[in-house]
Amino acid sequence: MVRMEEKQGTIVPSSMPQQQNPLQQLQAKFKEVENGFRAWLSKQPLPVEATVVTTTGAAQGAAIGALMGTLTNDISSSLQTPPQASLNPQAMASFKQAQALSGGPLVQARNFAVMTGVNAGISCVMKRLRGKEDVQSSMAAAFGSGAMFSLVSGMGGPNQAANVVTSGLFFALVQGGLFQVMRYLISLMYLIILLLTHVIICSASCEHERTYINQKTENMAC
Repeated sequence: MVRMEEKQGTIVPSSMPQQQNPLQQLQAKFKEVENGFRAWLSKQPLPVEATVVTTTGAAQGAAIGALMGTLTNDISSSLQTPPQASLNPQAMASFKQAQALSGGPLVQARNFAVMTGVNAGISCVMKRLRGKEDVQSSMAAAFGSGAMFSLVSGMGGPNQAANVVTSGLFFALVQGGLFQVMRYLISLMYLIILLLTHVIICSASCEHERTYINQKTENMAC
């Protein structure tokens, strides 16, 4: 209930009800639903959790791929197969690689759905089996997603097996490097926060001690 007070001839509300931002309410509700879903999912058997996580990751990847395919649709339409490509395996491999990275919406949606779905599924299984999420699990998931991406996109040369392994290793190395960098940055931020907290506590303690000494000096002077 809002009480009204009179101040200098005008009536002003003494307190106003605070209205929460609708966007913040929506974010809080979404976070609550997400936490509840994750809590429910963590209690399910491993096959159920892996299936749900893989499907969710594939759906997100398909949406991203479709968007990228829409943006690069003009580039993919201009890539016509050259007549001499069949005579040169290296040229054909380069053409397939360019086509895989600049396909239409459906092609990109398929490629990214496989890549993100496999990555999420393997990460989920590794985390459940090993009980932790570390660089080894991240690299294993990246290797699987890279290998599957190579298979469905048709990237590489005529030796498909070697190309699958190469793509998987490339994805694993990149993912492992990013994981280590992120872990280093998080550790660095944690160290900076600890240092700032220590400085603030020391400053407050020194200020309190200085105030106490000044009061004691004034009392002795009186």
